[in-house]
Amino acid sequence: MKPRTAPPTPPPLRPRPPIPHVPREPGVIPEAERAFFVEEFRGVTIVVSLPALTDAGVAAVGRVVSGFEPGDTRFVLVVKDLEDAERLRQEFPAPAAVVTSPTVWEDAGMAGLWLTVADEDRVIVVANPDGVAETAGFLAAGLRASKVVLTDPGGGWGSPPRSFADLEILRLGLLGELTRRGIGNLLPAAEAALRGGAFSVNLCRAEDLELELFTFDGAGTLLTLGGYVTLAQLRVDDLPAVEALVAQGVTDGVLKPRSRAEIARMAVGGLGARVVRTGHLAGVVGLETDLYAGEGVGEVSGLITVSEFSGAGAGGMLLEGLLGHAANLGLRAVFAVTVSSDAATFFAHRGFREVSREELPKAKWRDYDTARLAVARCFWRDVESDR
Repeated sequence: MKPRTAPPTPPPLRPRPPIPHVPREPGVIPEAERAFFVEEFRGVTIVVSLPALTDAGVAAVGRVVSGFEPGDTRFVLVVKDLEDAERLRQEFPAPAAVVTSPTVWEDAGMAGLWLTVADEDRVIVVANPDGVAETAGFLAAGLRASKVVLTDPGGGWGSPPRSFADLEILRLGLLGELTRRGIGNLLPAAEAALRGGAFSVNLCRAEDLELELFTFDGAGTLLTLGGYVTLAQLRVDDLPAVEALVAQGVTDGVLKPRSRAEIARMAVGGLGARVVRTGHLAGVVGLETDLYAGEGVGEVSGLITVSEFSGAGAGGMLLEGLLGHAANLGLRAVFAVTVSSDAATFFAHRGFREVSREELPKAKWRDYDTARLAVARCFWRDVESDR
């Protein structure tokens, strides 16, 4: 093992402006998205189980690992035999340590593996051919690895794959699916990793590893235990991220253009869905009350989520948090106006009823864009019962 001086203590994590989602060709990774996630995984140990490696899978793993400078990100790759270990080693620009799974707990124990991973960055563990996933889960828990990827030729959960699954809620559904595919052992492996300290586990094909790790849309299913995002009031440090999210919404045609002053006013009374591990924003929402002073109502303002977290419940969490805030303010109702059919469905599924324009405060329509007015849909929800 090569000696290395301890790296400097990293600065506290701060929210960063999200990279707007842009349509892309299948299999093509925008450089901005790749750079975002490369930065996201700096200083992180990633454990990947690779029970069935095709040539395309080997190449994908090689590209992922080679995308990080030595010392930035540590990889522990679990394979079924020495042949696969050697195939992977050929893909890496720097040497990789190879250990066999009995060595992990029979020789120097887990402490020895900690030293190997810390010193070598790229470690390939050769497991029992029938226990690759279980070994990955065991090692992830022992290392307290932050990120785990379980690969399988069948990819994520469902067709098309679900983007997100909280195992506290959807465990039985996922277990049934994996059991039907003959890989029910992946669920205990995922749970071991999550209970051991992993913030999330990805389920995907080895060939899709780049898309799963380096894009917002991903290619498989992100598994968590107890939620991936949390709700919090926005801070002044969040303003650049809020501006970027609003700009994304305007580009997508979901939000109307806003001045910086309007965005700042929205943020002052707004809420953010924050990714637990990194602190960066998965979505934002504001509550407009000043325009409707004395009428006892508020407007859902600027609700938008980063596409990666649309399945993680960020939108619903933001809306429920906003309704609670409205109840605390003593408002009798909250309304929303949207030109997006997806947003209309979202509001309808969360207890809002569609109403006519005439039922909203007149102040809403002052200087309102004529083109948007022609397609705007209005939704209303009473909050008296939430007080």
